[in-house]
Amino acid sequence: MLAVLAFCILPAGALEPVDLPESPDTVAFNVQNNGKSFPVTLRQLEKLGLYRVTTASPFEKGQLTFEGVLFRDVLKLVGLEGEDSVVLRAIDEYVQIIPRQDWTEGPLLLATRQNGKLLTRRTQGPTRLVYPLNDHPAFDTPIHKPRWVWLIKTLEPGG
Repeated sequence: MLAVLAFCILPAGALEPVDLPESPDTVAFNVQNNGKSFPVTLRQLEKLGLYRVTTASPFEKGQLTFEGVLFRDVLKLVGLEGEDSVVLRAIDEYVQIIPRQDWTEGPLLLATRQNGKLLTRRTQGPTRLVYPLNDHPAFDTPIHKPRWVWLIKTLEPGG
């Protein structure tokens, strides 16, 4: 019974809640849906609640610490939680389709910070999608690794 209760209280699994100074009200990315586009700011995102995870990255050496919001909460905020997939487009036009299974089977993090500092273009921000590989090794596959998207420009329903 306690294990079930603990699971319900800690929805992010291995991610831990964190409290950091308020972020600026700058645009993180745009949502495109039904022919319309609207901006989502860092402040809007971080008001969803910040979490911290330390994990390996498929593209960088060592263990990295990121802070951000649960991807499933972001999708709820922008009205895309019911989609079967979403499309992330990066500034460099890199595109990945993220299937619903990814955000429902594990606590994907839309990182806004690394080591407590806001992500910038130089540090692959203002947002990047992080898969917690240490705590969810099922995500450590050749299929999932390309889904680590950074420099996110737009989020839209999958096709």
